[in-house]
Amino acid sequence: MKTLATFLLFAIGGAALAALASFASYDALTAHTRKVPFSYPQLLLERVEGPRIVIDAGSSTMFGVEPALIEAAFRTPVIDVADNGSIPLDMKIYRMLRYARAGDILIVPLEWVYYTRDIVPLDFIDKTPNEYAAYYASQPGLQRLMFAVQHVSLHNLSDAARLYMRENLLRSNYRQIRDEHAKWPYGDRKDDHRRRSSVDNISCADYIAAAGTMPPVVEWAAEKLAELQASRGVRVYLTWPAVAGTDCYKLTDGKLPIAEEARAIFGRHGIAVVGDVADSLFAPAHMLDTYYHVDSSAARVRTERLIGRLRDGGLKAAAETLPSTPTLADKALRSLEATMDPRDAVFP
Repeated sequence: MKTLATFLLFAIGGAALAALASFASYDALTAHTRKVPFSYPQLLLERVEGPRIVIDAGSSTMFGVEPALIEAAFRTPVIDVADNGSIPLDMKIYRMLRYARAGDILIVPLEWVYYTRDIVPLDFIDKTPNEYAAYYASQPGLQRLMFAVQHVSLHNLSDAARLYMRENLLRSNYRQIRDEHAKWPYGDRKDDHRRRSSVDNISCADYIAAAGTMPPVVEWAAEKLAELQASRGVRVYLTWPAVAGTDCYKLTDGKLPIAEEARAIFGRHGIAVVGDVADSLFAPAHMLDTYYHVDSSAARVRTERLIGRLRDGGLKAAAETLPSTPTLADKALRSLEATMDPRDAVFP
């Protein structure tokens, strides 16, 4: 019996040491890849001075918002840091908590999957060594440890090590940032040439899945955003994602049940919820490659409606015009270059 207890003790100790080693290794390897962010929006989030208007969600918001219109309306720099709906809601929130600056305005048009999913997609895990390294690092230490234990595989560790050893990684990230900065200085994406449907065999309603049971992480997200408002003077506005298609929503008495449930949860925690689902719903002619990606004309209309809803929700223009986003983005890029090895900073 004593021998068994000793064996179990050593087994548990060994497992704990292995978990800590995995966590420490992953932390160190991904810290290297984060020296130059993978994407231009992440650079904006990290280095553009506040106060700012920050727009964050999945790819629907990359295409479905015109940041320059919001900047002009509120005389405040606007950065669109939306990226991909595969990112778990808690990771989205942790990144907001890490990078929000005092006085920021946060606009959050979450896709519907954020209200029903309670898993960590494999696609997200596999990209944490580089593309989503900032999300991994935004977690508090205990959460990073748990993530490493529960999700990081030997495959992920080897990917992180391979990227660490790649001589041109930071240079590659930098060049990508420079390219994106030149095309989309606000961080959004506009590409009306993407009219090649990748959703031919699925209906709009099935694709966007605006129905289901809300997991506890939604309430947790509302609580964390409320704490952010209280601690840093950040103002958060929840709104709805841009969608284009036919029969996308199944309404009950003219309302979308999942939207009304979200409105109640976030409203209960003091988060302003602005607009109606119809504000962001467009005809099929405005769809690009998926129901969540609308063309630039729909994005403009949607943004004009959103500006009105934000004003109705109490958002006012700054007393004086603040520096423009392109000006601050140029400054952010220069500040990044100042931290880099000159061999990686390829100047024009």
